[in-house]
Amino acid sequence: MAGIRTNRYTGSDSGASGLRILELDGSPDVQPVTTIYVSNGTLTDDGGGVVTLTTGGGGGGSLTVTDGVTSVATTTTLTFLSGATVTSGGAGLANVTITAGGGGTITGTATAGLVSYGSAPNAITEEAAFAYDATTDILSVPTIDFGTGGSRQLTSNSITATGASISASTFDGTVFRSCKYTIQVTNNTTSEYQQTELLAIHNGTNLYITVYANIYTGVSALGNFSGTYAANTGTISFAPITPANNYTIETIEWLTEI
Repeated sequence: MAGIRTNRYTGSDSGASGLRILELDGSPDVQPVTTIYVSNGTLTDDGGGVVTLTTGGGGGGSLTVTDGVTSVATTTTLTFLSGATVTSGGAGLANVTITAGGGGTITGTATAGLVSYGSAPNAITEEAAFAYDATTDILSVPTIDFGTGGSRQLTSNSITATGASISASTFDGTVFRSCKYTIQVTNNTTSEYQQTELLAIHNGTNLYITVYANIYTGVSALGNFSGTYAANTGTISFAPITPANNYTIETIEWLTEI
């Protein structure tokens, strides 16, 4: 109810009042009015034929806003920070049009089968060695750092060579103190195989190793392992019994930081 207007009549009804009530836009327009019912408001008799009408004002209370996770109760005003246009829908309605996604534009490419990662704000890239096979459900990761601050590392290495001494693996002695190896050796010439487990640790001067498991498919082991430390690098070498044959040496390495 936005406006109240009264008229005083003359003639036979001189001295009597007739009440006329209408909205400011002209509709509805009701006259003469004998009774007013108040809803969502308070009517106070001030005496002397004067009343005060106090309306609820908002149409029924506050609003609770939620995104499905966070809820904000008793909300009276909604403010859209960006990416939205608000227009009036009339009769207490508001239209909100979202015109932007809110996350900016992401640049970069992602090849099928490779796992992408954020290389910069709003940018992605990929790594050929970091791949996922949806058919076998296998995720290929060349190296994994884990533990507090990446204090341990899991990695692997493979080399195919011939000779009297083959470097099977190296690690940075300024970063890692020790390593546990699982090593598979394949004699590609004779189709014989060997698997060895060994531990290695250095003191900044020497690399110490111990072989605590060794198994092979032939009449004897394919060769022996040794360790050296030089130029801050620990090296595990394989000395074949038959140097002229061709060997593939594959390692799984569990490294622990200094």
